[in-house]
Amino acid sequence: MADITSQLLDGPLGAPELVRRLGISQATLSRQLRQLDQIVRWGKARATRYALLRPLRGESRFPLYRVLPSGQTVQTGWLVRTWPQGSCLHLDEQENGTFYEGLPWFLSDMRPQGFLGRLWGRENAQSLGLTEDLRVWSDEQCLMALTVTGMDMPGNCLLGATAYQRWLQQSAPVVLSAGQKIMRYPQLAQQVLDGDEVGSSAAGEQPKFLCYAETTSGQRHCLVKFTVARQSESSQRWRDLLRAEDCALRQLAAAGLAAARSQIIEQGGQLFLEVQRFDREGERGRRGMCSLEAVSAEFLGRQQHWPDALRELARQQRVDEASVQRGTLQWAFGRLIANSDMHAGNLSFFTGGDRLQLTPAYDMLPMALAPNSLGHMRDEVNLTLDFSLPGDIWRAASAMAKSYWQTIAAEVAFSDGFRQIARQAQQQLAALDVTIEKMA
Repeated sequence: MADITSQLLDGPLGAPELVRRLGISQATLSRQLRQLDQIVRWGKARATRYALLRPLRGESRFPLYRVLPSGQTVQTGWLVRTWPQGSCLHLDEQENGTFYEGLPWFLSDMRPQGFLGRLWGRENAQSLGLTEDLRVWSDEQCLMALTVTGMDMPGNCLLGATAYQRWLQQSAPVVLSAGQKIMRYPQLAQQVLDGDEVGSSAAGEQPKFLCYAETTSGQRHCLVKFTVARQSESSQRWRDLLRAEDCALRQLAAAGLAAARSQIIEQGGQLFLEVQRFDREGERGRRGMCSLEAVSAEFLGRQQHWPDALRELARQQRVDEASVQRGTLQWAFGRLIANSDMHAGNLSFFTGGDRLQLTPAYDMLPMALAPNSLGHMRDEVNLTLDFSLPGDIWRAASAMAKSYWQTIAAEVAFSDGFRQIARQAQQQLAALDVTIEKMA
């Protein structure tokens, strides 16, 4: 019987392959399998497969829950740790199984990352017995962390009984009124800069915190980016960039493209960009979502820029044509506002339907103008076209970008230097329009 387990150390196998490798009959294999409680099986008839369990701190099966927009939860299956190391099996409600060599793609965005992820690592790594450097966490270590403390990750999943029970026991979020923000936002920002965990993990590098606040749309879960209080050329540039992000989201919405709702708040020499989270509904409700990075890794096998990835996903019937058009226009607009940070983590989809649906746009700003690690920053943009996209996309994107840069150039809240960059960008767009108008 030990031979069966040794054969499964390298991964799942079907009965015919086990019979062949072990040199035994099907009847003998079935009898031996019934005596092994460390084996998990899934599938039916000749499609049945077997895997060897690999417990994590004594547990092999972790219940998987999803939080509905109503705030109620439903169990949607199990995550089962199996051999080889790092792999796992997802069993749905009907015990249909899918084997993954790492974390399932729909859970990969739960991994703590970015600015708040690093804070979370410093706060919790010691109690979990892990290094504070999240970059070296294995999928196995990440899974362990999520089953213990993964109550407020992006999306709507809860993994494991411990995280689920802790989520149930959480008290209702305290609402920050508009008046309270003036005092609390600087305090929360200082806690973040001091290394205290505020909220949980949302990806990215710009300093930020999470809160539940009164907004122009009512009470909402928000992600708040902020600048430091000290005055410098770098902090002034980030003030301009956060205003530029607010402006970009409003420009997208004005053009009929779904975009996260945002608001600028200033206090004590600091600027705060409050962005309403679209993966949260009311006090407790959530919506499932995943990034293009996670989707591409699972279904495309490689990372591509947004338009190519969306076209391939459409060919696989995983997204509709409207999502392809919107995501492509969003990307083209980003190119014309000098957004150099349109990686696959900055485009996401709502999950749960027959097809993936694009979420509202987020993290859309001229990142080419951001200070680098040495504090150096550019004083001009270099706007270019991608000739693989059709002319109608570029014409629409150009109209949006011209309005965007015109707004910045005319807005006295931006610094003089940033407004000059906007005027120079307008000149570049005018030159590009000569080519755009000739495109098919």
